Amino acid sequence: MNQTPLRTLAVDLEELTIAFEAEAADLQWYLDSQTGGVILVTREYEPADHDGLTATEIETDPVRFIVVPPADAQHSVDDMRTFADSVTDAQLKESLEIALSAARPEKRFKAALSWLPEQQSRWHAFRQDRCLQRVTKWLAGHGWLAGARAA
Repeated sequence: MNQTPLRTLAVDLEELTIAFEAEAADLQWYLDSQTGGVILVTREYEPADHDGLTATEIETDPVRFIVVPPADAQHSVDDMRTFADSVTDAQLKESLEIALSAARPEKRFKAALSWLPEQQSRWHAFRQDRCLQRVTKWLAGHGWLAGARAA
């Protein structure tokens, strides 16, 4: 199998993860494949804040500016389900499974964990790791490997 090696792009993975998790439909995020910057284009976008790049320049150059896909609610549910499967406490596991069968599982899932700070912390770390895996896979799909971004 002859695959092209991934190119390293210095990107702020935390910022890119935020873009991946953004649920507002009116927010459009882009990854700048030249600088590794993550850019949010809204009605209030100011070119002066982005080295003079206009929203039109960003939106019309899909080679340089890669659209970050909108958040997928199913990922969140899948993460909750996988986390619930990993829980060893039978009572908590049952509570989480009941929450996942509700109409608004995220809200109920968080409520079930709210009494257990240790499990809540474990959930947040688990969720962050899963999102980072999706971001890393997405970058690789575009030919990039995340490198450290200079401060």
